[in-house]
Amino acid sequence: MFEDFADKTVLAVKKAEELAQQLGDESVATGHLIYGLTVDRSVCLHHIFQDLNVDPDMFSGYVKSLPREPSVPNGPFNRHVHTVFERAKDAARQLGSKKVEPEHLALALLSVKAGSCYETLKEFSIDPEYVQGLVLQAMGLDPELVPDWF
Repeated sequence: MFEDFADKTVLAVKKAEELAQQLGDESVATGHLIYGLTVDRSVCLHHIFQDLNVDPDMFSGYVKSLPREPSVPNGPFNRHVHTVFERAKDAARQLGSKKVEPEHLALALLSVKAGSCYETLKEFSIDPEYVQGLVLQAMGLDPELVPDWF
């Protein structure tokens, strides 16, 4: 499933899985995934959220307070996370990359308007589209290049 993913992207997914296990969740949700992407200090999303005064532990703490999401058949990832993975692959292709980098995963994650990541961003008054623009800027790209998935 992750053959097109860069090592750092796989690491972010593993961190998301670890958080889900720590919280006793039966599936990995988008809230776990945003934590996985922000916990690595070498990923731009960590620094973007630091500039917005949001720490990775704030994500894990808020996700812990949300209602638990049900388990899913055929694997540890819920349907929103599967959507994120597909969109991340699409973003990598559209932006000319052979591998899905953490930034592609972040762009895709921020495009999903449901689930625990979206709820967490709303709680912290963070506009996902604004953060998408910051991710693209960090990649050295025009913020207008956000892939259109709708």
